[in-house]
Amino acid sequence: MFNITDEAQTYIANLFAQQDEEGLGLKVDIEKAGTPVAAVTFNFCYEKDLGKTYSKFAYKGFNAFIDKSNFDYLKESKVTLKTQDSGKKLTISAPNAKGEEPKADAPLEEKIQYTIIAQVNPQLASHGGFVELIEVTKDKSVVLNFGGGCQGCSSVKITLKNGVEAQLKSIYPEIKNVVDVTDHSQTKNAYM
Repeated sequence: MFNITDEAQTYIANLFAQQDEEGLGLKVDIEKAGTPVAAVTFNFCYEKDLGKTYSKFAYKGFNAFIDKSNFDYLKESKVTLKTQDSGKKLTISAPNAKGEEPKADAPLEEKIQYTIIAQVNPQLASHGGFVELIEVTKDKSVVLNFGGGCQGCSSVKITLKNGVEAQLKSIYPEIKNVVDVTDHSQTKNAYM
């Protein structure tokens, strides 16, 4: 399921040896699994601190721990060691981590959710913001909640109408309107 080349195993085992801590393991997780922005992460961990949903996998010189909910996303994954400039870097190929773009006949809510994750949020991230889909109503209104730098931002109305709404309506013309239900009185992290 989770293939680590011999060269990469040796490299990782050396990292563990440098830590000189008994019982240290490698926790493998996927942030935002099944979405276009999924990312595989590696962190040091102790088995005793992990939940019961994690399974242990033995490698040369270390153990890796993977949450069972990530098994399908990590199928056919491969960790390799690449030489880059003057150093070495672990790289992972995880072809199933990101999931698939919704089919043309998928529910509108599923397609909008995918578009928000794949296209809208990467644009908002430049200002430290993001948007979450709350629901698509029966009358095709899209209800959103802004967060991060967009929550409480003085430009959020412009971002909503000229950015998010315009983008979503250009892709999904059946959308009637886009509604923001965010509590913008919280301005602590606002971009503007």
